[in-house]
Formats: sequence, C-alpha cells, structure tokens
Amino acid sequence: MASRILIVDDDADFVAMTKLALEAAGYEVGAAVSGDDAMTVLDGGFKADGMILDVMMAGRADGMIAARKLRKHPTYKSIPILMLTGMRQATGFAPIKDDPRDPVFLPVDVFLEKPVTREKLVAAVQDLLAAKR
Repeated sequence: MASRILIVDDDADFVAMTKLALEAAGYEVGAAVSGDDAMTVLDGGFKADGMILDVMMAGRADGMIAARKLRKHPTYKSIPILMLTGMRQATGFAPIKDDPRDPVFLPVDVFLEKPVTREKLVAAVQDLLAAKR
C-alpha cells in the first residue's frame, strides 16, 4: 500500500504541482486548504502517513496553529510534519534562526523554505517517512 501524504496549503497551483510530483513518486495524496480543513480531511478518514504544511494560509499563521493542534491531538500527534513556507520570499525577512523548529512554538519535523525543487521535496518526504519508521 502506498504511503499517504496530506498537503495543507491554500495555493491551488502549488497543491496541484506537488500532488503530481508525489503521485509520480508513488504516494497517495490528499489536500486541504487550511488547518481546520486538514482536521476535517483527517476526521473524514484520510489516514495520513505524513503531512506537508504551509505556514501562511488565509492571511495568518494558520500552519503554526495547525501544527500545535495536531501535536496535542491523541490520534494525529504522531503524523510527521514537513513545514514548507514561502515566508522569506514573501516578506524578505530571514527566519529568526536557521532552524526555527521548536517543540512548543513550531512542533514540526522538517522545515523547508519555498521555492523547492520537486526532487528536493520528494526526497524530503521520503526522509520524513523513513525517520518515522
């Protein structure tokens, strides 16, 4: 059975391109447009083995909020999260530190900046799932 990845991003073009790349690599892919929508998709039965989560959705840091909610959820807390963001590109500001992950503030497994090549993204998803095993 193919591993399942949930893409959570409000950029329809990014979701479509990422979905094609991941499906070509053998993954089953679901999509959501917000943190709340991701919970709806998961509650609806999509059993994600991993997640690609954007930071900024709907004009706010919805991805950070979603990551925190997922880490507290009894069923979804172990889903590995790859946070992928275009904040640096959109704002011109570099992250506060090179690796902004934090077990409370930003509880994700991998943090990548957009733009990222298809190859690098697929490799990052493979590494994310391998680390879970």
